[in-house]
This record gives sequence, C-alpha cells and structure tokens, in this order.
Amino acid sequence: MTLEELLHEIKGLEEKELESYKKLLKKLKDPEYADLRNFLLKLTIDETLHKHISEALEKAYREVEELVREYTPEEEVELGTAVLFPGVPTIILPREVNAIGTKIPTDEILEEYFGEFPGEPIVPAELMEEIKEKLREYIKNKEALIMNYEKLSEKAKHPVLKGIAKDIKNNKEQHKKMLEKLLEHYKS
Repeated sequence: MTLEELLHEIKGLEEKELESYKKLLKKLKDPEYADLRNFLLKLTIDETLHKHISEALEKAYREVEELVREYTPEEEVELGTAVLFPGVPTIILPREVNAIGTKIPTDEILEEYFGEFPGEPIVPAELMEEIKEKLREYIKNKEALIMNYEKLSEKAKHPVLKGIAKDIKNNKEQHKKMLEKLLEHYKS
C-alpha cells in the first residue's frame, strides 16, 4: 500500500468513526446517560481532530506530489514512499520539551471522565446490545487505525508526519483500552 493510499484509507476510517460516534451520542440525550455521553463526547472530540488532521495530511501529501512533479520534471521520482521537504531544516526536540508523544494512563483518563465507573451502568435496556455492538465495532476500527498509523509512522520520512502518525497511534491505543474497559464493564 502506498503512502497516498494509506492516508486516504485513514481519512475514510476517521470520517466513518466520527459519524458513528455522533449518531450514538444523539441517542443518549437524557440526563441519566450523562456519564456515558461524556465518555463518548471525549472520544468524539478527539475523533474530530483526527479527522481534520487526516484530511490535512492527505491534502499536504497531494501538494507535495505536485511540487515534486513541478520542480523535478527531468528526474524520475518515486512517490508514495516518503514525504521529504528538501531545503527545509528539521529540528528534533527531546520529548521532555513538550507533552507530544506522552501517554496518559487509561485509568487516569477514565477517572477524569467518570471518577469511578457507576455501580450499574445507566443505559436503556433497549440500547444495551446496540451499545455493546457499537463498542465492539469501535474497538475493531481502532485496531485497523492503530495498524495503519503504525505503518504510516514507519513509511513517513519527514519528522512531522512521522510524529503525528505516532502520536495519533498512541491516542488510538488509549481509546481502544478505554473502549475495552467500558465494554468489559457493560458485560458484567
């Protein structure tokens, strides 16, 4: 799979995931579902950012392809394997300089949104199976996205693209753990 194809696939998965979250949020409007709604809203906010980042990455890659074609017409150029910006210096800062790339433990994230899981999850009985199925679907989608962002971070040569891919992959892993924990809670 080329880098361009991978970026396109990621964008499509992000768009689909965002719409799915929004659809489920609309079903959980009643006040008694506030904990679940807040949890899903956090994921939806992140998913919105990821969707726009993936769109920007795809658009940027197309522009890079155009630039390469325009300014290196005599040379044979292999596209789809790397994104490099010749002449643009890169600065690699140590991780301690900022929080990008750091992982927040799943339990801390859940504690922030839930405190503790409610003793009995407040989910309408008629939606319980649908919600569990959606959680399983989200987990499966997260696995695909984690794999694709990992591939992207390996294929990308420019540190910004590589860093964004790694950070989004880490965030997807956090989401997956959170979703798995919530699904496990609803199974009990």
